[in-house]
Amino acid sequence: MKRDYREISVKGKKELYKLERFIEEICDFHNINNEYFGNILLASTEAANILISVSNKETATGLAVTFEKTMKGFTFKLKFLEQSILIEQENYLEQEIRKHKLAKEIYIVKALADEVTISVKGESITLTFYVSSMNYEKSLQRINRLKEYWVQKTSTVNKSDE
Repeated sequence: MKRDYREISVKGKKELYKLERFIEEICDFHNINNEYFGNILLASTEAANILISVSNKETATGLAVTFEKTMKGFTFKLKFLEQSILIEQENYLEQEIRKHKLAKEIYIVKALADEVTISVKGESITLTFYVSSMNYEKSLQRINRLKEYWVQKTSTVNKSDE
């Protein structure tokens, strides 16, 4: 399998359009349908918003977003460009989630991605989307359509023989 690895940096909420374009180009290149593209786009932008919202605004330099096509599917890792951006408390992101300040955003990300991993110190969020299952689903639909076609074809042939 040929390795597909790409990376961009996003400097705050004003540059989230770069992330959106990045995801759109990847999905177009890999022929991902609109429905699944929407899941990837929304989960990734919400994860970026979460990390941007917990960063220290004065020293924030932005996020590094990496994409890698793996055997599981698509993996997007969003992390701070510099580790000193985090607020002094080690588990700030986790504390905010427990206080339900970020509960809605985390829920959206976890509902749309197949796997979500938040680093121990809240420095990064890794999202994995299983795109191979999507192709399996399409092939099952094609097989069922083909079976329906042959059932119709054989029933019309049998009727013409009578």
